[in-house]
Amino acid sequence: MKRRQAIGVLGGVAAGPILVPSGAFAELLAWSERVRKSSRSPDAPSRLTPPRTRVMAALAEVIIPETDTPGASQAGVTEFVAALVDGWLDDDDRDLFLAGLDTVDPAARERFGADFADCTAAQQSEYVGELDAQVTRQREDPGASASSHFFHHVKRFTITAYFTSEVGLAAIGHRTSYRTFEGCAPLTPAEGGPLPRPAGKRLPDSPVGANTPLGGP
Repeated sequence: MKRRQAIGVLGGVAAGPILVPSGAFAELLAWSERVRKSSRSPDAPSRLTPPRTRVMAALAEVIIPETDTPGASQAGVTEFVAALVDGWLDDDDRDLFLAGLDTVDPAARERFGADFADCTAAQQSEYVGELDAQVTRQREDPGASASSHFFHHVKRFTITAYFTSEVGLAAIGHRTSYRTFEGCAPLTPAEGGPLPRPAGKRLPDSPVGANTPLGGP
């Protein structure tokens, strides 16, 4: 899958991973693995600087919080996003995304008196809800584009990173490997269950041979 094609598929994943055609999702999984493998070493500088990483991690955790399944932070979302920023996004997409991240802490400090990551859960949810509403309004406006809002990218990157990670795939019950097919493998009694009882017939007490009619004399 080429980079531009893969980035385009992210929009489908943002709409719901199970709605993406299985073939495209398989390709996306393979592509996301290449993205993860392209991550820089922890000591190498990234455009997703520590302050931006902190904002991104907090936003992602609001989008996919930890419940009875792992949240965004446990899926390595920020590491995936850092790899996207450093090696996979076009300049315009990258600059729009990073410029948007840089507005979050100043806006949170002005509104709540603290950096976004330090705000209460209720304050974070309120702020993210308003960002999401802005994206929705742009999507519904024929003269605007949702992709021009940085939170559109925050959301799709988060969802893509999560649902192509091991914990995300486990959360939706997606199986990436299957047992070898054994066409003639014998069934255990538990697997086979009782033989069906034909209407008006009694099953013989001894095993039925190939030429013995069921319910014979």
